[in-house]
Amino acid sequence: MIDSRLPLTDIHRHLDGNIRAQTILELGRQFNLALPANELAALLPHVQITQTEPDLMSFLQKLDWGVAVLGDLDACRRVAYENVEDAANAGLHYAELRFSPYYMAMKHQLPVAGVVEAVIDGIRSGCRDRDIDVRLIGIMSRTFGEAACLQELDALLAHRDGITALDLAGDELGFPGSLFLSHFNRARDAGLRITVHAGEARWPRKHLAGDP
Repeated sequence: MIDSRLPLTDIHRHLDGNIRAQTILELGRQFNLALPANELAALLPHVQITQTEPDLMSFLQKLDWGVAVLGDLDACRRVAYENVEDAANAGLHYAELRFSPYYMAMKHQLPVAGVVEAVIDGIRSGCRDRDIDVRLIGIMSRTFGEAACLQELDALLAHRDGITALDLAGDELGFPGSLFLSHFNRARDAGLRITVHAGEARWPRKHLAGDP
């Protein structure tokens, strides 16, 4: 049983994986985008995990509709703000939200640095309005390759004062961690804390042996 007198924390919460289904529906209509369903109940199976997925990439594909409706920077700001609202409504006192700026930007070719700035603004606005402390972790999405991750790193470092740490996530099998050593060296030298998704696509022992 959780003691309600203790402060609640969530240190692994994905901002771009926690976009409200209702918001996906509304932004889809706002930007005149074709969604897999036009009613909330029918949309839910497409944007939420309702059963066990066969592999990591199938699981991650569920998130694609959430970022597909981010048609401008105001939409990015909105989903960041709503993430703070949802965390506060869940009773959290402290949360660390992770997001991939390239992933959020790519569908509508938004400026990656602009996405970072919009997310930071949405988080700060949410924290001013709600009694919660939220920090941001920037994700480099290895799925999109080294160059895309470099864009993300540049954008995150340009807004260093709003970013707590750097993460690496995505397709572990296709893009091993060794490809991103120089990225992490830059982040370390800039004073960012480091965290890495690991062992999600294969057994951890094999992962650690083949992907230091």
